[in-house]
Amino acid sequence: MLSMPFPNETLSNNRVRLFGFANAGTLTGLDSAINMGSFFRSTRLAVGGGISAATPMGKLEATYAVPLRYGPRDARRSVQAGIGFTFG
Repeated sequence: MLSMPFPNETLSNNRVRLFGFANAGTLTGLDSAINMGSFFRSTRLAVGGGISAATPMGKLEATYAVPLRYGPRDARRSVQAGIGFTFG
């Protein structure tokens, strides 16, 4: 993940940031005989970007992702919004 302050001074001063990311992952069991070829062929890959804002309550975030490798039964959601709460 790479992030940078928003290129507008007012938003940047209010802790708004732009970010880009790449995610890759594979799910497998704990079996000792893992087939490495199958393991790498089943890897999912996505890239995307978004905007986040720090608030007194926590972080607000909106992202857009493009799945590059996915399986036939994978759920694909390109747009997502989230909120993170800060405790303590």
